[in-house]
Amino acid sequence: MDRTGARDVSIGQATNWSRLRGHNAQREHFEGILAAGRLGHAYLLVGPEGVGKLAFARCLAACLLCPRTDDSTLEACGECQSCKQIAAGSHPDLLEVGLPEGKNVVPISVLVGDGESRGRAGLCYDLSLSPMESDRRVAILDDADHLERDGYSALLKTLEEPPARSVMILVAGSEADIRDTIRSRCQLIRFSSLPTTDVADLLIEIGATDNRTEADEAAGLADGSVATAALMLDPNMRTLRETLYRHLARSPMDPLKMTEEVVAAWESLGSDSHSKRVNATWVARFAIEFYRSVLRVLAGADETSKIPEAASLCSQLAAGDPATLDRIGSMLDRCLDAERDPMANVMLPLALEAFFDDLARRSRIGTD
Repeated sequence: MDRTGARDVSIGQATNWSRLRGHNAQREHFEGILAAGRLGHAYLLVGPEGVGKLAFARCLAACLLCPRTDDSTLEACGECQSCKQIAAGSHPDLLEVGLPEGKNVVPISVLVGDGESRGRAGLCYDLSLSPMESDRRVAILDDADHLERDGYSALLKTLEEPPARSVMILVAGSEADIRDTIRSRCQLIRFSSLPTTDVADLLIEIGATDNRTEADEAAGLADGSVATAALMLDPNMRTLRETLYRHLARSPMDPLKMTEEVVAAWESLGSDSHSKRVNATWVARFAIEFYRSVLRVLAGADETSKIPEAASLCSQLAAGDPATLDRIGSMLDRCLDAERDPMANVMLPLALEAFFDDLARRSRIGTD
């Protein structure tokens, strides 16, 4: 298994369904597909980060590659050589790639190779080769919503002309960030947040904490995401999130005060350059979580937000108002841009200051 990095918390090298929590509807959907003999060539798994999409993809791959189970059954024996290779990350017919460590974009080289090897290496090329041990090849592309621009063209070619006996599984946090040409050629499988009790259980299972009270408290702050819950076990990261949310909920926003307090909280998390970039990206992700929650309430998809500060802001805004929805949508777009751009080319405090200035400016559009 070729794996080059991921943002999602891996819930173990899960290769059987007993290791997963929730997502029964998604599993039943695939059971029906296999029972009917209608397995497609490409699937897009989308939903919040840290809820187990990648682990689900690995379980699905194990079922598709296990030689001891029938093609019409969504099961893997867990005992054969194939299952053991998948668990060890060494099965030659299971290909897996995602964000390289420290990067915010999946480079095109991950898909099609680089330099002299362009077109003769990478995920798309490897998927086109004949299976080595199984009767099919399975490719998992994590972080499919973080491809380089040229990467979409390479991926589209593979989806338009899928190799025989191949299955590609794309995993993404945001359906909106997947191009229509890609999304339309995949069968879409949506995932939702995990129940708080499942998140707490998983924190203990993956060794993030052995304290049940601590796990319950972190899970309660995570909106159904194991990735966020694991972060919330760090009191400094929790302070960063709470400080950011407190400022995002203010109307009008005070970008100078926001920069001062959020940067102070951000700097307390780590001093090396890599940690600073990673934690700056989490500032953007927390803001994305905040504004997505606000939009869902204002659009009528949720009655209230699980984020208290977001619920407070919603109480000050007009639900269903097109101008308000456009304004919050513009702010969300700015957060998505900030997450995709690691802000590595400028001084990070200045980049955060510019980010907060933009949010404050967009929050005022149409309100004057």
